[in-house]
Formats: sequence, structure tokens, C-alpha cells
Amino acid sequence: MPAVVFDPEEFREINPQFADIPDRQLYFAFDVACVVVDNSGRSKVPYNPPKVTTRRTILYLLVCHLCELKLRGNVVGNVVSATEGSVSASFAAPTSPNAGWYNQTQCGATAWKLLSGYAVGGRLYTGKHPGRRQCP
Repeated sequence: MPAVVFDPEEFREINPQFADIPDRQLYFAFDVACVVVDNSGRSKVPYNPPKVTTRRTILYLLVCHLCELKLRGNVVGNVVSATEGSVSASFAAPTSPNAGWYNQTQCGATAWKLLSGYAVGGRLYTGKHPGRRQCP
């Protein structure tokens, strides 16, 4: 499987809210996304365009997630309370070592859901159990 090649113009077409983010910052976010998700031919996440574009979708969602977080400035976590008079806001930093970081944005939550099928660990049910009915 080939590696995904990031296209900042395509990314901006999909995510017009990031039209003002320079290419260099988008490429950096893509590099970070590639640390999270292997973008090599050995990746467990498939990419065989034009039919199978799962890895590109997940990587672009992660770039979107990273850009959203960047636009928040120095804020980490989700808003848990806000006041208008005398302006105040409270944030809850992610406590989960897994989904918490992803669930700070819609793009991150979507990426987490798509990645869950490729997570290491868990159980594999093959349908072949001694003494039980076999699955076709």
C-alpha cells in the first residue's frame, strides 16, 4: 500500500474553516498525524486509492483535530463552565489516556471511532470454538 501524500488545498476544500492556516503549519500537523497513525506500506490502516482511502480519511481528520486545538491557543480540554459577567471559563483536561485527547473536537472523535477497528489488543473472535456451532 502506498503512503498518503498530504494536499493542503484538498484539505482546505474539505475544511474551509482552516483557509487562513499556512501550508507549513498544515504540513507540520500532517507530520504529527503520521506519528499517531503509521503512513507507511506496513500500516494496518488500509490505503489503496481510489477505492480504499481509510488512512487518508483518518489522517485528514487528525490534521483537522490538531488545527482545531491549535486555534484554541493555550487551552487544553473541553469547556465545562463559562460566565459572561467578569468573564471566566473552566476547562476539564482529558483524563483518559486514550479517547480523552481525541474527544476534544468533532474531527478527533471521528478519527478515534475510525481508528478503534485497528487498535492493538482486544479479542479476536474467529467463530471456531470446540464444542460450539461453527460460524460459516
